[in-house]
Amino acid sequence: MAHTRSLNPMTESPSTRCASRTRRRGLALLSIAALAVSLTACGTSGRTLKDPKPGATAPERKNSGSTAPANTNANATNTTAGAQIRSTAFTLATSAWKTGQSIPKPYTCDGVNTSPPFAISGVPAGTTELVFVVTNQNVPNQTLWLLAGIGPATVSIPQGGVPTGAIQLTNSSGTARWSGPCPASGANAYEFALYALAAPSGLTTSSTFAEVNAAISKSTAASVISGTYTR
Repeated sequence: MAHTRSLNPMTESPSTRCASRTRRRGLALLSIAALAVSLTACGTSGRTLKDPKPGATAPERKNSGSTAPANTNANATNTTAGAQIRSTAFTLATSAWKTGQSIPKPYTCDGVNTSPPFAISGVPAGTTELVFVVTNQNVPNQTLWLLAGIGPATVSIPQGGVPTGAIQLTNSSGTARWSGPCPASGANAYEFALYALAAPSGLTTSSTFAEVNAAISKSTAASVISGTYTR
């Protein structure tokens, strides 16, 4: 009787079973390698990373946020004694000219030489006295008008006059009054500074400019306007 070969896997020879397992392991390894390549491609842009050049720095990041502006009070300029506190509420103003522009002739030595009108508002709480100083910024320590003893409730300095209770100190011309702009030649800049003091200044009609500077250096607030005059 002829013999037939069994097709039952259980009857496969050991060498056949070993070869089958080897093929399966090979296919598994190929699958894992293909998956790794796929993941690597998804996680990059395809460009090759290069080491930075020596000394290279990262580019500056743009700030998309907003920053609150610093105090830009148009009246805030350099003052005689450099008051430390400026208040946008505390205001000195004049209707005679716009700050920084030309002072009209009637207020100068070429006109009737009368003092300009000023308005005061926003005096800080706790103020006991106001001091007013007018100086020529082109001539060191040249004063045109010095007023002390101005009450904190004062709302104006009248044209050609002084507030009730205020005193006039001797200016650079040797007089205790307004001495309007009178430059020798060319354009000069003038500063009109009002200071708020929390304590009495102690200034008198005989006080020196150095004593005025000492008093206003203790101011709690200041408001300043400016003007120019050309001859």
